[in-house]
Amino acid sequence: MPLFLDMAATDANLRSYDLKRIRFLQPCRERFPGVSAPQMIVMARLREFDTEQALEKAMQLFWQKGYADTTMRDLVATTGVAHAGLYTAFGDKRSLFQAALQRYGDSVLAKLVEDLEAPGAGRRQIEQLFDQLIRQARAGAWKNGCFMCNTAVEFGDDKGEIIHSVNRNLGRLERAFHVALARAGARGEIASKLDLQATAAFLVSLFVGSAVRLRAKSPVGRVESGVRMALRVLG
Repeated sequence: MPLFLDMAATDANLRSYDLKRIRFLQPCRERFPGVSAPQMIVMARLREFDTEQALEKAMQLFWQKGYADTTMRDLVATTGVAHAGLYTAFGDKRSLFQAALQRYGDSVLAKLVEDLEAPGAGRRQIEQLFDQLIRQARAGAWKNGCFMCNTAVEFGDDKGEIIHSVNRNLGRLERAFHVALARAGARGEIASKLDLQATAAFLVSLFVGSAVRLRAKSPVGRVESGVRMALRVLG
């Protein structure tokens, strides 16, 4: 479990601390090439924090508020880590946002599509993904929509890594739909004349649209009715 140090220490506690455990020195050397190791240590307050827990809390906050409306003060208050400690571990606010978005893709989105990506997945798994979305929405899990979808809206004109990450993750979902549709077609589970690539893209749009409506506080029943109607395209 990576441990980093929050900022500013006294000479007394520096002498008593095992310097081998100071994991932040290497990223500090990269960001502050002109600063010596002892100077970096003096920059640090000896309070360790779990970067995974901090990133999870940052992800939840960005998911709720978006990038523009989340301040560094918000992030400090939510994670319980000082600004300098967050910078040492993750870089600036944009870099922290990118890390949070990646965490979302590797956890929340990956969990959502794991059955769809399983060997042998077909029509049933496609329908189950949307069933899961609706079921979780009834329990309040999607009140903030989909973090990836929210980011697509907020960063639509961006040409950097953030929008590339969004497209990679939505592309993963589309590929999973396409493979499942191909299997379903081979087994006669869906209409034989469907354009599989177009249908996979349609299903991604159905997911994104449903997530956006849930964030907009549309009644879950209305979202579910739309999903059921749309899935009739499968035959």
